[in-house]
Amino acid sequence: MFEQRLVVELRNGFDQKHLEKFSVKQSLRCLDKDSNEREDRITFPDDWIETSVTISIPTKSKEDGAWPYTVPGFHFRPLLEVIRSAFSDIQAGAFHLLPFKHLWKDPLDDHQERIYDELYTSDAWLEAQDSIQKLPREPGCSLEHVVAGLMFFSDATHLANFGTAKAWPLYMYFGNLTKYICSSPTSGACHLVGFLPSLPDSIKDILTSLPHISKTGMSCLQTHCHREVFQACWEILLDEDFCYTYQHGIILKCADGVLRRVFPRIFTYSADYPEKVLIATIKDMGWCPCPRCLTPKCSFSLLGLARDMKNRLTNIHSYAMARVMKAREFIYQSGNTVDGTKVDDTLGEGSWVPVLVTLIYFFNIIDPFCMLVVDFMHECELGTWKALFTHLIRLLFRQVPSFGNGVIRRFANNTS
Repeated sequence: MFEQRLVVELRNGFDQKHLEKFSVKQSLRCLDKDSNEREDRITFPDDWIETSVTISIPTKSKEDGAWPYTVPGFHFRPLLEVIRSAFSDIQAGAFHLLPFKHLWKDPLDDHQERIYDELYTSDAWLEAQDSIQKLPREPGCSLEHVVAGLMFFSDATHLANFGTAKAWPLYMYFGNLTKYICSSPTSGACHLVGFLPSLPDSIKDILTSLPHISKTGMSCLQTHCHREVFQACWEILLDEDFCYTYQHGIILKCADGVLRRVFPRIFTYSADYPEKVLIATIKDMGWCPCPRCLTPKCSFSLLGLARDMKNRLTNIHSYAMARVMKAREFIYQSGNTVDGTKVDDTLGEGSWVPVLVTLIYFFNIIDPFCMLVVDFMHECELGTWKALFTHLIRLLFRQVPSFGNGVIRRFANNTS
């Protein structure tokens, strides 16, 4: 069949000389090679960018200062290009550009209840829409102001059951779409915007060469560098163009053909607990392990009570900028260790770590603690619910008597 098709193609204008010295393996090998050096390399409007992330490693020395360390392999797409691409896509016809309150009216007694089912029906979106309407108009611009709701999700993943191959993808959704479209795996609503780099193994050699560093201190210093890399990646993602657009908007042609000034707003960030503590810059399972509130571990027994629900609203996280800056001065200028007593006393309660939150320190565009939402997959399906289900199974089999002389295990009547 292949030979017949090849003969037909040759009769339609192909020359047999074109197939002389042709090797499939050699051609595939050429395709696999990186074509960055070729002048005719294909580029895309929202092509990926590869860059390196540079952090400062404290050396516990006032004279030497901090050592710069470069982590290669940060691949990302500019957020503005992703927004432009999404608004020009055919799926933009399903965008909800104006928020509203979703109300349900009881047909029996005509009382109304508000339904919280979408991001564009939430109070946060209504407040964001109200805030951009109050912004001063750009000179000569009378376009309508609308919000592009951004929802981020990241999850470090192992790519193989054996070996160390792993990836740390960063995804972005648009809250302008209904949750039924976003949750569909074939809708194309998920935008891959980057691959966050991890610390290479070579950093252990650098940390080992530092003088007067214990094994415990080296482990804490490596964790500190891991936090710095994560925040440095977000400093690159939130570039000057994005921050300018965040304040002044960007003119885009929407699906209905109308030009509007679109203001991107970050509403949510979904991640598992280890990544949430990276965003909130708190210690993993520290004295106050919650990324949103300051509930200590000793109060975990009160979870679910009315007093606990009230404390979660009153004792919410508020970034201790002054404490973090002072602790960083002790580390990078005075030569104190990351896990030193002086640093811990400066940070005080709250499980803070001496790392600057990019969203607050550099850009001050969003509260990173309020944007952290519940991750159902890790915290419920694989976390809380899995542990609860395991506990219920243990209670179930606790009611089952032993085998005895029989070969079939008998269940008690009151097992349920």
